[in-house]
Amino acid sequence: METKFKQSKLKGALVSAVLVGTASLTLPAYAATATGTMAVSTSVLMSCTISAGAMTFASYDPTAAADNDATATITSTCTTGGAAVITMGQGNRAQTGSTDAIPLRAMFNGDEGAPEDLDYHLYSDSAGGTVWGNTEGTGKAITADGTAQNFTAYGRIPKNQTVGAGSFSDSVAVTLTY
Repeated sequence: METKFKQSKLKGALVSAVLVGTASLTLPAYAATATGTMAVSTSVLMSCTISAGAMTFASYDPTAAADNDATATITSTCTTGGAAVITMGQGNRAQTGSTDAIPLRAMFNGDEGAPEDLDYHLYSDSAGGTVWGNTEGTGKAITADGTAQNFTAYGRIPKNQTVGAGSFSDSVAVTLTY
């Protein structure tokens, strides 16, 4: 009986020791606290995207009494509050005297014989309005609101140009500077 009693006391003592030891590991005793502050910061960079739709004029009739007008949509998305300028290059077939501020653009027909040029103009406000050039002063200034913004490019082929039949085309760089 004495052995049995000693074994139960020993088991009880071991269980108690394990519980006390575990409790002391999981429940630390703190005597005081201190508080600090962690600074958290970043900067938001200006970021933009741009896409330019095609400008497709109706078939040009050199004998027509009216200019041939067309439009295209330019879409840009920029970080809210940012400022940017959309400019347009002179095209691949700029004419003599063309500058970034006053581009003299032309479409090109290289299909038959001697190449021919068909003059055209791009405007930022209406056909025949403000020339859309490749400088800050002749570009389209925008204030970003974080959403996709659409802008219309207006094109005009002046009437009474002497050119032969064929397909005419050009490519104009559209640049968003921010």
